[in-house]
Amino acid sequence: MLSADKLNDAIRKIKMKLDALNEDELNQMDAHMAIDFDEHFQFQSIQAQYHALGVLSPEAAQIIYVALGEHHNRRNGGWATDCNTATKCAITKLMQELLGFKIQAMKATAV
Repeated sequence: MLSADKLNDAIRKIKMKLDALNEDELNQMDAHMAIDFDEHFQFQSIQAQYHALGVLSPEAAQIIYVALGEHHNRRNGGWATDCNTATKCAITKLMQELLGFKIQAMKATAV
């Protein structure tokens, strides 16, 4: 189970790396983390599904939910108004990993 502590630790590690970037590089990274309406919906759905399965602790699921915000926010690349770049990066990476698990499970059951 992914705990809030592990997720927050990942966010801190990414923030340390991002602190080394200049403003233009940081802005580019932030822009790269933008998600459209469909991605926002999928991220929320994945968060809810993996929380229900016990893969995400309630606290980790809440961190993701708050970072995404209740609604897609175009002004911050689809994320909640106060969501920072490090959090966007960590959650995007986590979503990629969770989707990988889902794809593997689907392949295993298709055989």
